[in-house]
Amino acid sequence: MGRVIGYDLNDLSCQVSIGLENGANDSGSSEKRITNEEVVSVPVIVGSEKYVIPLAAYISEDGEISYGEDAVRIAKDQSELITNLLSMAQKGESFVKYGETYQYTDLLSGFMKKTIYMTSVLSSMDLIERVVIALPDISADCIRTVEQAASFLSEMDISYRIAGYSECFFYYAMNQDEALTRNKIVLFDYDGETVRSMLLVTRVDVRPHICMVEEKDFDMPSKSDLSFLDIARSVLDSEIVSAVYLSGEGFEGNWLKSSVAYLCERKRRVFQGRNLYTKGACYAGIDDRDGNPLLNSCSFFDDDRLVSNIGIYMIRDGQEIYVPLLEAGIHWYEAHISTEFYLGDDKEIRLKLQSFFTKDVRYSVVRCETFPERPSRCTRVRLELEMKDNSCIICRAHDLGFGEIYRSSGDIIEQEVFI
Repeated sequence: MGRVIGYDLNDLSCQVSIGLENGANDSGSSEKRITNEEVVSVPVIVGSEKYVIPLAAYISEDGEISYGEDAVRIAKDQSELITNLLSMAQKGESFVKYGETYQYTDLLSGFMKKTIYMTSVLSSMDLIERVVIALPDISADCIRTVEQAASFLSEMDISYRIAGYSECFFYYAMNQDEALTRNKIVLFDYDGETVRSMLLVTRVDVRPHICMVEEKDFDMPSKSDLSFLDIARSVLDSEIVSAVYLSGEGFEGNWLKSSVAYLCERKRRVFQGRNLYTKGACYAGIDDRDGNPLLNSCSFFDDDRLVSNIGIYMIRDGQEIYVPLLEAGIHWYEAHISTEFYLGDDKEIRLKLQSFFTKDVRYSVVRCETFPERPSRCTRVRLELEMKDNSCIICRAHDLGFGEIYRSSGDIIEQEVFI
């Protein structure tokens, strides 16, 4: 059985975890998997308890590039460090150093390779099967950048996928002691400026049941026990919660007093740490591979998921049939399909969009009136669908002609459809 890596990446740092077989977790934490596989964080230095790796690079005069903790150690001062690799790579930026031009995307790729190879102290790289990359915010530019930087994984025959923080929180929560999942679960993530709350709830009014994360952001520019207490009350007072998780460097230090006492009320279990997302990403990869009995009766939805089923009606053997194209529940950035068919007299493509939650149906029409005039069903069309973001579909209809009788015009009709 291959190993799974969870990789938490943001513009300041990364953390890495790995699933190991037959591990015994006696750390006293809430983690209690239903299998013998244990997810452990990979330390920056073997034997240490430091797991946060600064997202930084350093280039010496002879062109040697150092990453992470090595870069911080070698640099004489902060100005020599190359930082913000993720955001600068998204912008397609480059820079000149000692007469050489460097692409931020290449540096990001080098950083990812170096830090993923850190897992080799715990398991051979030959055993790595898949990597799940956790990102705080997912956009089309970010997806493209990370996929480009992580292309070395495909060259190593290692599969990978991208997951948002809310999805990683879900998988982390669903892989803890079952007693902690009986009611709602809350995560507070504090970066020193903003507290983000994530409330994991289950909707039982639909089948299968739906697990969703409700997110809220609260400004808290300085560490304040009473301010955080007010935030916690606004989220928890009206909810029945089994477990509360505190994540982020903002919670470090001995400043939580009254707020912790409140969090522990009503028999709520409270846990604090900074490696929740990397471990959640690792659990996601393990559950992708093995399944999880706790997830057999529920599906997970967040803002990165398609919330409607999308399809078209076609005539086949003289009868109208419905052909599904995109299914609700898939990540919007993984939603793409291509299909071919023949146009009818009306020269229209009618997309059916049905909400997964309300079952409401509406139709959107892609008109192909600019295609050359031909007899009915003598224009073959390739329809391509892909998501621009979580609410917009890009539809492209290509005129393929009709064999040797009607050559393709090369025309392409592109239209945006909003969900």
